[in-house]
Amino acid sequence: MRIVAVANRKGGVGKTTTVVNLGHGLALKGKNTLLVDVDPQGHVATALGMNPEGGLFELLVGRARLHNVTRQARERLWVVPGNARTATAQTVLVAERAADETLTRAIRGEVNGRLDYVLVDTAPSVGRLQEMALWSADLVIIPTAVDYLSSTGIKALVGELRELKVGGWSGRLFGILPTFHDDQTRESRANYAELTQVFGDLVLPPVHRATVLRECAAMGATVFEAAPTSRAAEEYAALVWRVLDE
Repeated sequence: MRIVAVANRKGGVGKTTTVVNLGHGLALKGKNTLLVDVDPQGHVATALGMNPEGGLFELLVGRARLHNVTRQARERLWVVPGNARTATAQTVLVAERAADETLTRAIRGEVNGRLDYVLVDTAPSVGRLQEMALWSADLVIIPTAVDYLSSTGIKALVGELRELKVGGWSGRLFGILPTFHDDQTRESRANYAELTQVFGDLVLPPVHRATVLRECAAMGATVFEAAPTSRAAEEYAALVWRVLDE
């Protein structure tokens, strides 16, 4: 089983969109995949047409077993949803001085058989749950909008990953995923060029700005369901293959 954390300290960069579409893409390739939402906004469930629930709270605070707090979203795709109670869970974990491995231990269970992938959607804020999410990860993907403010957030997160390495973290940065890319604007082209100059091969092929991705979220559908022949679907399929080839 591989755990992939999708993280960025800046909001609005496509983290949940990436988690949902990457997760469904892996499921479509026959991989048993679990999405874990550690963001109190609970957007993973919403993006899949489900109601946000306190699944993560029950898992970490109520000590529920993993299979008791998961909901099936699609064939081979399950979700541990989050909601406003996730913020309470974070407060409790801080008070209890919970170990870095708390989330890792909680999600290394079985859900209708062996899991192949676990994708963790993180909140943009810094907090104990976000630290646990990164610590649990074998791989980290950093989505970033192709603009200046987002790129500054990458450097902070990369620095945090280096600190985790010093502390014994065994995972690694899988790649930086440019999102909302627009070939037609000078700013987007310039910031994309800067990303590749600074981070080199760590920069993954971009996901272009696409109205269909916003429409998918409103529909509670993934891009593979709503627009399987779109460029956005092709771009997320390319990410799926990269993860599978890892």
